[in-house]
Amino acid sequence: MLLRLRQLHIAWSLGLGMVALVGASFLFFRPVQASAPPPDLPCRTCHGDTESVLTFPSGETLTLQIDLEQFDHSAHNYQAATPISCHNCHSDTARYRYPHATPSAQNLAEYRAAATQRCEGCHYPHNPFHEDAANTGGQGPAAPVSTSASTVLTASLPTCIDCHGSHAVAPFAQIAEQMPARCVACHTEQAESWAAAYLQPRQGLGQGAVGYAGSDRCRGCHTEIYQQWQTTPHARMIQDAGADPAAILGDFSQADANLPFDQTAVRYTIGSLWQQQYLTRTAEGGFYVLPAQWNVATQSWESYHPDTWRQEDWRQQCSGCHVTGLDATTWEFTEFGVGCESCHGPGAAHVANPKAVKPFAAVDDQVCGACHSRGVSPEGHPFPTTYQPGATLADHFTFTTDEAYVWPDGSAKAHYQQYMDWQLGSKMAQDPSTNCVSCHTVHQSGVGPAQLKAPVNELCVECHSDKRALLQHIPYHEQASTKHDFLCTDCHMPSFTAASADYPTHNHSFLQPNPQATVAQGGVAVMPNACNNCHKDQAEGPEWAAQTIAFIENQGVVGRPRFFEPGPTPTSPPPPTAIPSVGDPPINVSLETGRWLRNIIFTTLGIIAVVIALFVARSLSVRRVSNA
Repeated sequence: MLLRLRQLHIAWSLGLGMVALVGASFLFFRPVQASAPPPDLPCRTCHGDTESVLTFPSGETLTLQIDLEQFDHSAHNYQAATPISCHNCHSDTARYRYPHATPSAQNLAEYRAAATQRCEGCHYPHNPFHEDAANTGGQGPAAPVSTSASTVLTASLPTCIDCHGSHAVAPFAQIAEQMPARCVACHTEQAESWAAAYLQPRQGLGQGAVGYAGSDRCRGCHTEIYQQWQTTPHARMIQDAGADPAAILGDFSQADANLPFDQTAVRYTIGSLWQQQYLTRTAEGGFYVLPAQWNVATQSWESYHPDTWRQEDWRQQCSGCHVTGLDATTWEFTEFGVGCESCHGPGAAHVANPKAVKPFAAVDDQVCGACHSRGVSPEGHPFPTTYQPGATLADHFTFTTDEAYVWPDGSAKAHYQQYMDWQLGSKMAQDPSTNCVSCHTVHQSGVGPAQLKAPVNELCVECHSDKRALLQHIPYHEQASTKHDFLCTDCHMPSFTAASADYPTHNHSFLQPNPQATVAQGGVAVMPNACNNCHKDQAEGPEWAAQTIAFIENQGVVGRPRFFEPGPTPTSPPPPTAIPSVGDPPINVSLETGRWLRNIIFTTLGIIAVVIALFVARSLSVRRVSNA
C-alpha cells in the first residue's frame, strides 16, 4: 500500500513538473524566428530567371528579367526601413492577373514617364541641372527648371528612371558613386569624370553639426534658387584656391613690404568684393588668416594682424559667419560659405520628408544680425556659436558697447555692425513691413556689391515717393548738384566706419542727420554726422550745419521732426516668429513573425504533459483498486 502511494506521488510530481517546465519556457525561451519569404515571391520566381522581353509598338524592347541581387541591395527592397514590393510600383494584388495586361505606352519613353508618376507618389518631384534638351548642348544645364512627369515628354527631360534606375536604385550614400555613369548615358560625348566633377558637393570639413545636409541637397528641388545663390558673395565667401586659382584676386607679383608670404601659402580665399584675405592650413590641421589682405579698390596690399596672426585659429575666431553647419565642439562644418541652412536652419529633416517638415522661412532680421553684428557669445567667441534661425539672437549673443566699435549714439564705428545700427529705433526699424530683404536681395547677386534690389535712389523712392524731386527735398544744394550726384544714402546712410575709405560701410540706423549731437559730444572726431561728411571746410563745422538746418526749418522749406539729440543705445532684438511645426516623427511598428505558431506548439505540449500525468495517475489508481 505504501509503495503504491509513493508511485502515485511520483507520477503526480512528474506531471506537475512537466507542466511547470512548459510554462517556464514561455518566459525564458524564445524560438529562433525563421526569415519570412519575400512578399512578391511569384514575381521574383518569374522575373528573376526569364529571357522574355516587352516589345512596344515603336519597336523598342524592354527586358523583363530583374537582377534580384541588385534589387535586394537597392534602396527599394522588401527588407528596407520602408519596405517596397513589386505591387507598390506595378499592378497591386487586387488587380493582379496573368498573363499581364499590355501596357498602354507606345514607346519606352512613355513607359518610363508613366513609371515616374509612380515615383512622385512617394518622392518630392525634382529634376536638377536640366532644361529643354535642345538647349543643353551636352555642356551641362545653364538655366535649370523643375519638372514633373507631366512635362517630361514635351520637354525631353530625363525621368526618375533615367537618373536613378528602376530596380537598382542606389541608397542615398551611394548616389554620388552611381550617378556619373547614368549621366553619360545621355551625355554620351562626356566622360564620367566630367559628371563626377559637375556633381561634386560643396566642400566642408568633417561631419559638421547634427541635422545639416548641405546646400547641395537643396538644389535638387530648388534648382533655380540654388543656381542664382551661387553667384552671390555669400556662396563665394570661402573659395578653394587650389581647385580654382582664379579665385585669388591679389597680385603676388608685387614687391610689397606688407606682403610677407607667397601664393603657395594660400589654401583658401576669404571675400572678393572689398578686400580679400587668405587662409593657410598647417600640418596639424589648424586654419590661420595670413598677415596681409588685398584691397580690391586700390589694387594694393595692406598689412593684417602681422604680430598675432599665428595665435588665433580662424575657426574659433571667424568661421561661424563664413561657413555653414559649424559644430563648435569639434570645429568641423558642413560646407564653406554662407549656405542655405545658414538662413533656413538645419535641413536634414526637411530633405528626408519635404512635405511634413518645413525649414525656417520667416522674414527675421535676426538671421542677418547673427553675422552683421559685433559682440561675444556666452562661450567667449566673437560670433553666436549656438544660434539657429528661429531662435532669439540676444539669448546667444551679447552686442558690444565698446567705444572702439560704437560711437556715442550707439551707431557703428566698425564694419559688419549693420544689425546693431538697425536696432537703434528708427521709424523704418519700428515698421514691421520693413526689414533687411525690403532693400537687399537674398538669393540673387542684385545691384552693386550690397546686393540691392534696385539702384539706391530708385529703391528709396519706391516707398518715399514724395522725395522723388530730390532738390526739393534737399534745398540749397542746387549748385552742388552740378558737381555731385546726390544719393539718399549721403544723408540717411552716411559712412561713419573707421575702415578704409575705399570700402566704406554705410550706417544702417536710418536716423536723421544730427550735427547737434556732434556739437554736444565735442566735435566730428568724437561723433560724426552726415552733413560734415561733405562739408569739411573750417567755416562749415557742425555748429554751422546745425544752424543751417534750424534756419531751413524756421523758413518752412522742409518740415520734419527734430532729431537733434544722441540716438538711443542698442537694444535687444525682438523675438522672432515661431518656427513652423516640423511634425511628429514617423512611428515604425515591427510585428513578430511566427508568434501564433509558437503559441500553438507550446500550448499543445502543455496539454500533452497534463494528459500524460493524468493517465499515469489513473493507471496507478486502477492497479491499486484491483490489488485491494
